[in-house]
Amino acid sequence: MINKINAVNINSPKTVNFKKTSTAKTNAASNSGQELPGAEYSGVQQAMAGINKSVSFGAAKTELTEYEQSIIGEKEIRIPNLLELKENIDIPLKLMPSGKEHLNAAGLKVEKKQQGQEEIYKISNDRGHQIFEAKIDRTKAQTLPTVTYKQGKYMPEITVKDSALSGKSIKMLAGSELKGNGFELRMIGDYQPNPNSRHKEILVSFKGNIAITTLNKEKRTRNAVDSYQKSGLQSETLKGDYYDEVKADDPTIIIPAGGFGERFFNITREDENKPSGYLPTNENYRIIATTLNLAASAGILNGDETDSIKYLSQAHELPEEENTHYVSKYKTDGGAISEGLVRDIIRNDKASIILNADVFTNTDITRIYHALKTLPNAALIIPYYPVNAQRAKSFGLIGIEKDENGNLQIKEFLEKPKYTADAPLPSDFVEPGSYDRAMAEFKKVQKAVNPNNPDTFLANPGFYFLSPQAMKVLMAKGIIEPNATGLGANVMPKIVEMANNGKLLDDKGNKMNVYTVPLEAKGGKPAVWDDIGTAEAYLKLIKDVAFEYETHGNTLANKYYGVPEFVMRDFAANTDLESGIVFDSEQARNSFNDFCSKYEVQSARGNIFVASNKR
Repeated sequence: MINKINAVNINSPKTVNFKKTSTAKTNAASNSGQELPGAEYSGVQQAMAGINKSVSFGAAKTELTEYEQSIIGEKEIRIPNLLELKENIDIPLKLMPSGKEHLNAAGLKVEKKQQGQEEIYKISNDRGHQIFEAKIDRTKAQTLPTVTYKQGKYMPEITVKDSALSGKSIKMLAGSELKGNGFELRMIGDYQPNPNSRHKEILVSFKGNIAITTLNKEKRTRNAVDSYQKSGLQSETLKGDYYDEVKADDPTIIIPAGGFGERFFNITREDENKPSGYLPTNENYRIIATTLNLAASAGILNGDETDSIKYLSQAHELPEEENTHYVSKYKTDGGAISEGLVRDIIRNDKASIILNADVFTNTDITRIYHALKTLPNAALIIPYYPVNAQRAKSFGLIGIEKDENGNLQIKEFLEKPKYTADAPLPSDFVEPGSYDRAMAEFKKVQKAVNPNNPDTFLANPGFYFLSPQAMKVLMAKGIIEPNATGLGANVMPKIVEMANNGKLLDDKGNKMNVYTVPLEAKGGKPAVWDDIGTAEAYLKLIKDVAFEYETHGNTLANKYYGVPEFVMRDFAANTDLESGIVFDSEQARNSFNDFCSKYEVQSARGNIFVASNKR
């Protein structure tokens, strides 16, 4: 039986029981494949970093009050309890240095006013977009929950705490609502109830088959990997279609896991980094477990004494021992990987597969590896993931040409293009030559149109399959520069350029090629790939998986088929698709039930995540 809370809305009875009931299919509205709209409400990014007592902008100088100073941190704005707000807050614009404009802490306005018996609280950003609204009637409520506001690089976050929650907390994200006796809380943004319908320096000899580069909270990443290894969850993995071929070849799996994941702090906060972040399932199955699961499905990770996992520590937080080696700190993981190859920490005589540590996918990597083995003189394969024109602007795209056999050869990389389906208009440009440059970019992007569906583009999901020859290029002196170590932005484009210029040769002197093939699941069906970049994306994914499992079970009709069934089952058990609430555990569900009883909650819906304080 699947856990499911009763649907809650404005017209429901005052006391709501969030309990187990049987599930039914939802007829909720489609979101037509669009992302949740929280991004347009993300104004206060990097939260006024570097502000002291005063803020200068232009010739003006604005003094901050003592209270305003108390809520401004180096990395975020944090209001401990909105409902005890002492004064209105209008934090002025703080211009960031050149090159950091995207971190512009563009201002925050917090208002409190009396309207009859109600207290009205509003938060808006510099663009005038309202982020949050609360209505409080203290004549109706003897007690009120604590409502905190936080925002930095990550999305705006309202967190509700109360003794009734027994240490749990309610996180309200864009597009959510919570109404109880004497209070109404609303995070602005559209909510789509059914997201499913879219769509030291020594040389060592390393013979291990898994290499993980680490940088941020390195112990958290290793603990997450160790937990998965000891769990036995590998037995839940489906073998890939070319499992025997990959297991016999024994390629190296390289997992970059060095990111800070600041846009994901709504979920992880300071307790975890993104790879070690929780999913609402078995506690040994963290976010990085999806990638470890891909390695298990290919016979490279078995959870026994045959496994060999090595860490390349950039922050040097891990003890340097047999399976941990210190490398220099790089801006991105490409440098750590290259150094690992040069120093023979990572094998350079075998094919390698580089997989991201913070995605959710049912990709069968054995199918792509088979393509690396069978396509003519393949040096590198980067699978593609089809995305629509709007979403393509957030990805690196793959420009292709078909060879004489119809295979898709990669000719160039296109980083997050401004123009995709719609050509630039001459009327949008004033500077001489700017229109011509825009048109040149537009024409180049057309090389990334999906030949199987002209309405989509070929996006780079960050998975790389390299032959031994390509691995030698990656370790070669000169290819990695200290400030240019991005795999997708610098390293792989260099390999593509060498191949297309005839400078990448096999052992017999033959020209090698670089290809792209579709990202596929077991059996050849299109794979699902999600980058868990924000809290909203995290909740959207969980609800999407829950819908698919409730609708199709663990069958081929389920687009996530290939993901361990227990993961899908637990996502469904901890999700209510009608209200949109996600629980990290059964205990969280029970605590929320107690909260709703205490405050006679009439409406609870949208992007709400109920979690323990460590999640």
